[in-house]
Amino acid sequence: MSENKEFYKSVYKIAVPVTLQSLLMALLNLTDQLMVGQLGDVAIASVGISTKIYGIIAVVLAGLSTGVSIYAAQFWGNKDSKSVSQVLGLGLITGFTFSFLFSAAVFLDSPLFLSLFTTDVNVIDEGYIFLQVMSIGFVPVMLTMMYSAILRSTGHAKWPMYVSLISVGLNIILNYVLIYGHFGAPALGLKGAAIATLISRILECLLIIGAVYRYRLPGAVGLKNLFIIPKPLIRKFFGTTYPLLLTELIWVLGETVYAIIYSRMGSTEMTAMTITFPLQGLCIGLLSGLASAAGVMVGNRLGADETELALDHAKRFIRLGIIISLIVGVIIAAGSKLYVSAFNISEDAKQMSMYIVIVFAGFLWVKVSNMIIAGGILNSGGDSKFVFTLESTTTWLIGVPSGLLLSYVWNQPVYLVYLVISLEEVVRFGFGYARIYSRKWIRNLVHDVAEKAM
Repeated sequence: MSENKEFYKSVYKIAVPVTLQSLLMALLNLTDQLMVGQLGDVAIASVGISTKIYGIIAVVLAGLSTGVSIYAAQFWGNKDSKSVSQVLGLGLITGFTFSFLFSAAVFLDSPLFLSLFTTDVNVIDEGYIFLQVMSIGFVPVMLTMMYSAILRSTGHAKWPMYVSLISVGLNIILNYVLIYGHFGAPALGLKGAAIATLISRILECLLIIGAVYRYRLPGAVGLKNLFIIPKPLIRKFFGTTYPLLLTELIWVLGETVYAIIYSRMGSTEMTAMTITFPLQGLCIGLLSGLASAAGVMVGNRLGADETELALDHAKRFIRLGIIISLIVGVIIAAGSKLYVSAFNISEDAKQMSMYIVIVFAGFLWVKVSNMIIAGGILNSGGDSKFVFTLESTTTWLIGVPSGLLLSYVWNQPVYLVYLVISLEEVVRFGFGYARIYSRKWIRNLVHDVAEKAM
């Protein structure tokens, strides 16, 4: 098989399952919103705030799982399955510490966490049971994320997709039964939604771990090989991972500020922006698989000391991402009027929203390129400190100041504010692209800690 065909075969093998999994999760979130939305404003607000609280631990786990993916991909490329298991163990120990402590704190005092985001007594009274039940699922979520990271990094991305398909299906069915009381079950309302999610997350965790050991996939080892970890690996892992955690935190804070900017511009502007979020999430989800595939495939080549092939793969992924996202962007722009017409909102909001969709379509190629460059390629070589510096400086020196000035000082329309804020992506792309060609990110992270044991 030619190198070209092998490349695209590997892309298909990794990117498609990750993309489908992202779409499944988007479907689950949409279904949850629709079902809970029938319970009234208080229920919707309770779920929204609980999601923000869950987002705190999700940020930590996302950064940690990325660190696990980086090292697992390089160890796998180095044909070192023993160290793959050790980096999984390191992720499990660290993840369990964070998720268990956070779960315990939220479970024991859910009203306190809710009161950080709202003073509405009704939301706190109704939401605390939902959040308390949800908190039990933080540890299973961690386990699923760590094992999924290992499987994707070693070319077994289909297993997390299969498990998510089952989990999402079960969650939707249980929501229907437990929220509204069908098939003889009690109508538990908001508590039923939480129980449905908890059961689904526990099943997802059991299925992913069960698949690993049943089919002897990477990570299927005894406790001794999981948790006896060399000190050099521990030092290198955390040296790479802590900037990833900071990057995730900076992203969350930046998105929060942008949300505040749009909401303070007026209800029409916020409505116009809000209805574009599902479309934006869908498009990014559709193309997220390319970033995952880039991280795995480039990381594999770096671990195998095939630096020229790693650079070649990096360039191919950037070109592929630009081409596909440009095509998708044209389709979105062409259908922008049709999309906004599906919402029952004012004509002013529809007009604003259509302009926002067009702006998003125009910047989609650069957003996807940055996702591939920073989240996939640069991180695969352990260049996480550069990625943190790049993302934090563009967000806080370009995006946030320009958004504040345009909205509060110069009173510009929301679509123009969104356009200028998006320019940070162009700056980020320029520096990231230059970093790729500088070759400074090309590093074998595991050569001095690897054990040839495959």
